[in-house]
Amino acid sequence: MRRVWGLLGMGLVLLAPGAARAQMREPIGPAAADIRVMTTSMPTLEGWTPTLPIDSEVPGRSLGLQAGGHVYFGRWGAARFGAGAVYGWARGTAIPKAEALAPEVRTRVETFSPQLSLNFGHKLGYSYLSAGYGAGKVVSESTALGDAEAGLAESGWVGAINFGGGARWFVTEHLGVGLDLRWHKLGSFEPAAGGATVPGTTLFQFGVGLTIR
Repeated sequence: MRRVWGLLGMGLVLLAPGAARAQMREPIGPAAADIRVMTTSMPTLEGWTPTLPIDSEVPGRSLGLQAGGHVYFGRWGAARFGAGAVYGWARGTAIPKAEALAPEVRTRVETFSPQLSLNFGHKLGYSYLSAGYGAGKVVSESTALGDAEAGLAESGWVGAINFGGGARWFVTEHLGVGLDLRWHKLGSFEPAAGGATVPGTTLFQFGVGLTIR
């Protein structure tokens, strides 16, 4: 019996590299879904945030979540085309120092980024470059302070160009890990309360997490 198990073990060892090489020759796809933890920059300029006292602090970066999916089709040389979308959400809070006469500021960022991609690699792992046009939304609130009322700045959904890249590696047939680096160029908007147009801003997001196919 031990000899049988030994022969089976040797067979698996000999077959494993062949199976891995076979998967490496298989094309990317057909689809993948991602759930990631992300870190994102947040707008700090007035208009994207309420009007604040000079000593106020605003959140400049925060943690959040991303979820999305992609499908793959066609080829262009060694690359394979892909299409998908990712939704991102994050909330950050800036708490003033005890001695500062400043409000607490809370900012929430949402991004929705449809994108087309070029993917390079094989079934076990691949990298990609992608870009697209979607939307972004920023809501920033400040708490009341003394005689000053609470403040609110809300962009509503504004158009946003996104571009970046990343990679996915699979450790089993259906489960892997992935990362994504992405810039979102949010457009300008008109404040609901009136006033000057608020110029656009750029957010940078980095996400890492699980990939399922």
